[in-house]
Amino acid sequence: MFRSRATKALVLAAFLACGLAAQTATKLRVLTAPGITKNNPKDWKNTLAPDGAVLRLTCPKCEPDQVISVPAAEISGLRYGDNAYHHWATGAVTAMFTLGIGAIVGFMPHHQHFFSIDLKSGKVVAIQADKSNYKQIAGMLQNLAGLPFEVSAKDAHFLSGYNVKIQAADSK
Repeated sequence: MFRSRATKALVLAAFLACGLAAQTATKLRVLTAPGITKNNPKDWKNTLAPDGAVLRLTCPKCEPDQVISVPAAEISGLRYGDNAYHHWATGAVTAMFTLGIGAIVGFMPHHQHFFSIDLKSGKVVAIQADKSNYKQIAGMLQNLAGLPFEVSAKDAHFLSGYNVKIQAADSK
């Protein structure tokens, strides 16, 4: 297939570069983390990446720390949760301009994906993932920590294919 060693080396280098780049999630919000007292809740330009046996969260607009490093051995649990809401106002406005067809937008749910990384010290790293990369983040966290995600029965289908532990709903 490949005729020269240089071509083989170039293809191998490109393959490895793609694999390493895929391990970095670049669109997420930081809700809370140890060492962070102030963050911008509208900032999605944060990164999460494994660095060996350490999970590295980079939040340029957070204060006082901009980089949080969590050793995999310090992770005691992983949790996932989902919140869905509907775009009623957008659906109504769209419906006026599309002869009612746009009303479908109001019935389509918008999902928010939340991850909680529980640490042995009792502290928590909480992030909100974008719909385009929440499965990448789930895989990254599970590969690093080797723990199942605690998830409610209604949210388990979002993590199909991952090791999950269904949590019973709390009775009120």
